Amino acid sequence: MELTKSKKANINYLAKIVEVKEFYDIIGADRLKHAYVDGYKIVISKESQPGLYVYFPTNCTINPEYLSYHNLYRHSNLNKDNTQSGMFDDNGRVKTIKLIKGTVLSEGFLMPLVALQNFIVDNLQVELNDVKSNTEFDQVEHDGKSFWINKKYVPKVQQGSGNHNTPRGKQPKGLDKLVDGQFRFHYDTVIIKKVPTAINPDDLIHISEKIHGTSGISAYVLCKKKLNLFGKIKKLFKKDYEELDYDYIYSSRTVVKNRYYNKNVGSGYYGVDVWGEADKYLRPYLEKGMTFYYEIVGYLPTGSYIQKDYDYGCVTPKANEQYTPEKHFKVRIYRITLTNVDGKVHEFSAREVQQYCKMHGLTPVKELYYGYAKDLYPELDRSEHWHMNFIEALANDKERFYMEENSPSCTNTVPHEGIVIKSENMRSEAFKLKCFNFLNKEQKELDKGETNVEDEA
Repeated sequence: MELTKSKKANINYLAKIVEVKEFYDIIGADRLKHAYVDGYKIVISKESQPGLYVYFPTNCTINPEYLSYHNLYRHSNLNKDNTQSGMFDDNGRVKTIKLIKGTVLSEGFLMPLVALQNFIVDNLQVELNDVKSNTEFDQVEHDGKSFWINKKYVPKVQQGSGNHNTPRGKQPKGLDKLVDGQFRFHYDTVIIKKVPTAINPDDLIHISEKIHGTSGISAYVLCKKKLNLFGKIKKLFKKDYEELDYDYIYSSRTVVKNRYYNKNVGSGYYGVDVWGEADKYLRPYLEKGMTFYYEIVGYLPTGSYIQKDYDYGCVTPKANEQYTPEKHFKVRIYRITLTNVDGKVHEFSAREVQQYCKMHGLTPVKELYYGYAKDLYPELDRSEHWHMNFIEALANDKERFYMEENSPSCTNTVPHEGIVIKSENMRSEAFKLKCFNFLNKEQKELDKGETNVEDEA
């Protein structure tokens, strides 16, 4: 049996085998200490010893059989030994928590690797083979069969919606009118703490405001034309005959919304097509082969928030009032690509995105910093844990990045979500750093079972 990633795995919620070589004392805590996993600090029992551990990230949910086997549920009746109780709620979700009167943050959950190995042997009657440090996984697999260990937590009211979502960064499947390689969903934005060495001192970087809305994509790319009578006759004699032409495609984060290309698309999470409204606004600015990736914030045509309480300076549309961009909702572009006829993609740099938008009267995401990483905090010593200290400095920078402050762009008083960091290397990648105050608000909403559009769109 081996540890593997499922086809729909989300990179930010994978478990990981880690080797913990050193622990650190916590002032004021006699029974606790902490360890570092990548850029995360995790609090653990004082008795823990160096060795191999399984790290479970925040806001993943752990298999209930695993939690029950190790008596980790808060409600003892859910545990194998009903006399024992642990720290997990019934939903099995890993939470970010503050300890020692809010002075110590714990971002994840650690258990010795042997705990996973014992669970697999006792429950699946096979052994876990050749386990290596730094292995990321969300399931165990043996003889073509798999058993999930952890996954992204989604409240039950959101599960089983029937949407056929496509993994991010991939092109949709099953939509036969789309030309292969022309349309792609956005890649996953990786949490910077998961890959702390991704940004180096000499990197030219772009830091922008992370805003809390719903993701949208608008593209003007090659598609298969609807055949006229002459075209249909040609297809009778040549089965693989297709006519191609540029057409507009738009989507949410993972679902193509054009009914011509996706006949099974529903009304979506909101019951209204807010992505269509954003696409209508953006179409005139798309050139052949171009794709815009953006965030939609503010209000829906119905008057509800796109994300609860996050108004971003917009106002509620009145009854029978035309739904208007920049008044009732805003579109903020964060990525642009250009795809040629062969499906080769040119990735606009972060600075090019800013310039293209401003040249054409569009609004990009707000740029907070552009320059070399080393110049942000010149006092940091490159030879003394520069990457960890750099992330720590970013996470506490209230003046430039509004970290742990209220949103600078909302009229309502709500926590600022965080920042997005891109290196100017022409790669299709970006990294995010969220504020704890925002994550804490998000956790409380998840505890109430409140839904979030980004888990469904």
